[in-house]
Amino acid sequence: MRSIELVLDPDAERAVRDAWAALVAADLPSMGRHTSATNAPHLTLTAGETLAVPSGFDAPRPTALRPAGLLLFPAGPGRHVLGVSVVVDRALAAFHEAVHRAAPGGVDTSLPGRWAPHLTLARRPRDVDLPRMLEVLASVPLPDTLGVAGVRHWDGKTTTVTPVG
Repeated sequence: MRSIELVLDPDAERAVRDAWAALVAADLPSMGRHTSATNAPHLTLTAGETLAVPSGFDAPRPTALRPAGLLLFPAGPGRHVLGVSVVVDRALAAFHEAVHRAAPGGVDTSLPGRWAPHLTLARRPRDVDLPRMLEVLASVPLPDTLGVAGVRHWDGKTTTVTPVG
């Protein structure tokens, strides 16, 4: 799978990594346990098997994201993906559409009108872990805004990251 993602500025990245670390410290599922060099807090704009590295976009990149509430996606029986949803303001919506114009071929769930933007905190936590995870995350709230540092293309097959624009 390939994806095009917004990456966070150092302060915002540190805030998300603090949430990851708090989950790890509580012996709970967390993206902080994923030690790949390419694992960084990010907002996926599109994902697909054949996404090319775009040369640029016809809309400006947002400068900040506004985190909203926690979000759960199903990930098999008794499992979920836990993330922080992100408010889709005009700037983010316009950029998201521009990404799809520049790099068509995204999966259905990443298309405008079907997309649920989020910052992943943990993949596949068990239902029984969720109450404790909520308790832990309440102790490390994210700031009201998270700065955006850039855009990257991630290729899962080769595990390479290419900065875009």
